[in-house]
Amino acid sequence: MHWTFPLKLLYSIFVSCIFVVPAVIGYAIHLRITKQAFWVLGVYGTVVFCFLVLQLIFATLNRVLLRRHRQKHPPPVSASEPKRQDGEQQLSQQPKNVRCATKIGLAVVGYREEPALFAQCLESIQRLSYPDPFKIVVVVDGKDQEDHEMASIYEKAFPGHPVVVLPYLMSEKATSNRTQEAGNDEKKIPVEDDQTMTTHFEEKDCQDNNNSRSSSSSSPSSMKELPPEEPTKYIFYPGDDPVPLPTSSRAVCYLQPHRGKRHAMYTAFRILMAAGCDAIMSTDSDTKFDSQALIELERALYWYPNVGAAAGDVRIWNSGDSLLSFMSSLRYWMAFNIERAAQSFNRCVTCVSGPMGLYKSDVIAELLDDWIVQRFLGQECTYGDDRHLTNRVLLRGYRVVYTHYAFCETETPTNFLRWFKQQTRWSKSFYREILWNALSIHKHSPWMAAELFYQGIYPFVLLFSIFFILWTHAPFVLAVWIVSLVATAFIKTVYSFIVTRSPRFLVFPVYGGYYLLGLVPAKLWALVSLWDVGWGTSARSASERKSESRVWLQIKEALPVVVWILVVFAGIAYNLTAFFLKIDSRSPLSPRPSIGSSGNSIDVPAPDSIIFYPNPNIYS
Repeated sequence: MHWTFPLKLLYSIFVSCIFVVPAVIGYAIHLRITKQAFWVLGVYGTVVFCFLVLQLIFATLNRVLLRRHRQKHPPPVSASEPKRQDGEQQLSQQPKNVRCATKIGLAVVGYREEPALFAQCLESIQRLSYPDPFKIVVVVDGKDQEDHEMASIYEKAFPGHPVVVLPYLMSEKATSNRTQEAGNDEKKIPVEDDQTMTTHFEEKDCQDNNNSRSSSSSSPSSMKELPPEEPTKYIFYPGDDPVPLPTSSRAVCYLQPHRGKRHAMYTAFRILMAAGCDAIMSTDSDTKFDSQALIELERALYWYPNVGAAAGDVRIWNSGDSLLSFMSSLRYWMAFNIERAAQSFNRCVTCVSGPMGLYKSDVIAELLDDWIVQRFLGQECTYGDDRHLTNRVLLRGYRVVYTHYAFCETETPTNFLRWFKQQTRWSKSFYREILWNALSIHKHSPWMAAELFYQGIYPFVLLFSIFFILWTHAPFVLAVWIVSLVATAFIKTVYSFIVTRSPRFLVFPVYGGYYLLGLVPAKLWALVSLWDVGWGTSARSASERKSESRVWLQIKEALPVVVWILVVFAGIAYNLTAFFLKIDSRSPLSPRPSIGSSGNSIDVPAPDSIIFYPNPNIYS
């Protein structure tokens, strides 16, 4: 299916019309919806309150159970412990339930990342603590001249370690092989015990094993106390030259044709699985890790039986750059330590975030080829890679958990427009992936269905509330509605303050303004423009930043949020003007007065107006 411009336009008009259906039903068609106005609001409000209370309880229980698990199960030990003369490992002084550390590979993917951020990412990887050396792969999504800047930064962090330029995408090789021979989609053949690295790929500073061995002494801490040098292994497709695999003492950076983050992740996964890794941690090129992040994620992977993936806590390192980034840092904490923690208690985390996630390799092997070919509305999916990967894990019945003991830091937008674009992209992936979530709901806790329903429906309940309250000049109802939103935020604020003992959460209710003016229109625009598969992030290279700064482009990108803000502030102005000038509230937009128990007319909108557009007929 090819999405031409007329088809995209029709889709956007159709979705936009859906948002005004309640108004059409109430005012134009005069269709009677319900007379039980009070119960409409009361039941919904009760459900929201109960949902929030349960969410906080589950989040707390997740913290308690995780702490108990860590107390009963000590950290893993090195699989290469020195052996006694009798051949047994020196584990006599270790607890009985000790286990050997999982063989882990770390996959870093990026595209024209800011040099300083990428350098910080690599430095934090060097400080990661783990019992055994782990294998590191960096995949750069591009091989043009601008993309080699990331390779240069990698060479400074890992001197003497190879940089390999791939002339093809491994994802395309795999899908073409799968199409040609449905019965044999594994065309890759590892070749062992070669002592040299000879390929026709363009390489930078690619040296033999003796050089690699000497340079590893100045390599990251994860490569200290190395076992004997491993022989070089290769992976290749028939008709192509072999590609060197990483070892415990040698990281490898691969540059490949630009195709998007998902294809870079695919390459990293395939290489690390071929290198013999039992679990793979994926990350973005602007992430900074806590030194204990890797080992804590690995421990969470064995929290329950049948866990396929584990997520960690993502924090904001540039929270002091602006008010928006500060408020985002508070929102991040709540998103992970309340929402994902509650999902983790039910073992059904719906999104392992891109900055840090650990997957079992055998689980990745089951779903990788299906994940890479995802299409939506006839187009290749270019965003929501991590959420769809998590959905694939859940779809196969595996559990997904979250641990707050593993954390990292990432960057968040500091200006409103870039933040709006980020939220729009995330909202697009959420609404697209709801269809996939629905396929696996029966395999997991009912909480998963409750979460998805709440997250999907609440912004639109809020939308209809905003429009009716603002345009019926009912300031009392507007005030009550605002207080209720602040009260909801205050409940989470108190919980966050108790858990963290940090007074900064006391200002979180201010985030409600960003939610109203940015997040709600982002969700609307996401549905209206769901056909647009553009990545929607900020520019990476200097040329892209120059293009992004053009005034007309900024106006085009800001148009949805500008229209929304104008509508909201116009409604507020209309409301206040009507209140202070005492304009007759019995306008076509207002409901007719209700009759109180004493028989007196009550010129206040009925409670159901906070949920639905009013039906003039039900008051007659």
